[in-house]
Amino acid sequence: MASSSIDVLIIGAGPTGLMLASQLALHQKNLSFRIIDKSASCTTQSRALVIHARSLELFAQLNLIERILSEGYTADRLKLFCRGQCRFQADFTRIRAKQKPLLTRYPYLVLLEQSATEKILEEYLIEQNISIERNCEAIELKSTDDNHVEVTLANGELIRTKYVCACDGARSIVRHKLNLSFSGRTYSQSLFLCDSRVANLPIEQNEAAIFMHSSGLAGVFPLKDNARYRLFGTIESEKTDDIQMNIGNALEILRTRTQQANIRIDNCQWLSIYRSHHRCIKTFRYEKQFFFLGDAAHIHSPLGGQGMNTGLQDAHNLGWKLAFVLKHSAHDRLLDTYHDERFPIAKELVHTTDKAFAFAASANPMMKFVRLYVLPYFLRYVVQFIFDHSHRFRQYFFLRLSQLWISYSSVKTSKQPTSTGRFSRAIPLPGDRFPYVIYDPCFYHFVIFEKQRTTQLLSFIEFIQEKYSNLIRIHDTCEENLPFQYQGAILIRPDGFIAYRTFSILFCTIFFKLEIKIIDYVN
Repeated sequence: MASSSIDVLIIGAGPTGLMLASQLALHQKNLSFRIIDKSASCTTQSRALVIHARSLELFAQLNLIERILSEGYTADRLKLFCRGQCRFQADFTRIRAKQKPLLTRYPYLVLLEQSATEKILEEYLIEQNISIERNCEAIELKSTDDNHVEVTLANGELIRTKYVCACDGARSIVRHKLNLSFSGRTYSQSLFLCDSRVANLPIEQNEAAIFMHSSGLAGVFPLKDNARYRLFGTIESEKTDDIQMNIGNALEILRTRTQQANIRIDNCQWLSIYRSHHRCIKTFRYEKQFFFLGDAAHIHSPLGGQGMNTGLQDAHNLGWKLAFVLKHSAHDRLLDTYHDERFPIAKELVHTTDKAFAFAASANPMMKFVRLYVLPYFLRYVVQFIFDHSHRFRQYFFLRLSQLWISYSSVKTSKQPTSTGRFSRAIPLPGDRFPYVIYDPCFYHFVIFEKQRTTQLLSFIEFIQEKYSNLIRIHDTCEENLPFQYQGAILIRPDGFIAYRTFSILFCTIFFKLEIKIIDYVN
């Protein structure tokens, strides 16, 4: 029986597993990992479709943003229809035209099939000389006394690894073998998905739309190819196992819910029916060696296109932490912060998408009445008015949709103080994103705002470059164009979130010269 020993084993090569592998590939000279998947190839169906702004920032760190934007389709507007009438539209061009303060360098809602996203990440890994081991299934897992895991594959190979990262989806074999609860429930409604050419829709090609009707919910999202759309809709419970469900049924549902009898559908590439769930595992890190990411950790309704994006960000959050523990001997508690930071985000998303889907698809007569006869007027005369006239509201709307709202400022990840001095409200908090620059994801970044080159400042810079050049990059705002200025400095994590801020470089000098190990401090 063949055997091997590695640092990290990634089980599952969907978008989450591929993103985690891409993050670890940045550090592959100092750690060893493998990525396996039981499937013969990446998915050929589009499945997940929306890539939000926060996820675009992750691709930018990997220098893949141009390819994502060129292969994807940017939606300019999202419209909401009730009983055939448009009651609300979110115009993203207005958000892109004015960002004050800056939200992101990529203020887009990009529509790109999951198959294309996986292909881009897989080709990136190939360029990094990382192979994805297909037709490779884990069947047994066993923890050892020396804090390792032995993973047995279906082909008989035994892999000995320090960490197992479960990216193997809602039916995770890792979660099943460890007998971990995946609490939640299954919705009574089922969903159909298909990719087809569609004619005579009541929207333009660069617009996406959701339609609410007494019979249920439907939606259309444009794809890259001309006149091709992703269609989805709820179907009645008794039709869940109806093997006769075909493109004709989908057309009938779409015509009913859009109230457009002349809609035509042809060239259907695929059609799938599935039950939607909302579930969440109780711990994202189990027994120190096991981590759960993406659908293996949390699943929720597809409303809002949050699922794949959340998985990508799970991988981004965990990847650099694994690398710093394995590469720089960071304290193990750094890995605990993966659960501390990502679990509350996943739990909130599961809760909010559940409430939204339950309201949008409920068959309860009172809920139906509110959805079809009260909500339309509220959207048209209140929400639309505020959206059109309030720049702050548009920013808030985009932040929530795009996952740019995510902050870890409420999570205490360090025993040391993370903020020294007094700051205006405009200055981001420790745990907030720093959206102004996309930095190298292999390092911490110290952004210094001091304008005067004092002896003390120069001494501090020299100290960092001498002691921590393998961990920290120094950035001078006198040379880099940032949208705000203040005294002191900000220390930014590899994933773009603020680890520490100070109003005076004096605090940094004193603190670092206490010879406290930098990795223990910043984490």
